[in-house]
Amino acid sequence: MCIAGCNPRENQGEAAKNKSGTPANCTSASCPAAKVKGTPVPIPATDDTIVCRGGRLVVQINDSGPDRACTQAHEEQHIKDWKERYGEDLCSGVSDGQLPVGGDGYSEFLRQSECKAYKVGKTCRENSLKTATDADKPGIQKGIDRDNAQLNANSCN
Repeated sequence: MCIAGCNPRENQGEAAKNKSGTPANCTSASCPAAKVKGTPVPIPATDDTIVCRGGRLVVQINDSGPDRACTQAHEEQHIKDWKERYGEDLCSGVSDGQLPVGGDGYSEFLRQSECKAYKVGKTCRENSLKTATDADKPGIQKGIDRDNAQLNANSCN
């Protein structure tokens, strides 16, 4: 039951159904889709990414550059996306250093998640560039250039 009186699996009679055949009081907002089940895969410890650790989804960063906080923001966007797709408990029973992936529509999900994450990282880097020291600016600009390349490669809007 999603909301009171809303169960898309129940036959509520033709009068109570909308044009799509679902109960009239049942919307995607009131009845969210079931979470996708992912298959845990090992993630290299040297990657800047997200992983399960201690039953929680966390950021794993090896980046020590001047834009480390922007890499963190990029990965935090992935955490939001993974939790939305796989559920808050996606790391329950998953070994440390692994990440649940896959499921129907995974390639498009990943593309969209990368688009959001690269946009977050790029915005962060552009803001950091404004106040960065001269010594840090080339490293930050290199990150912006990479973000732009990935936004293009992923056909992000």
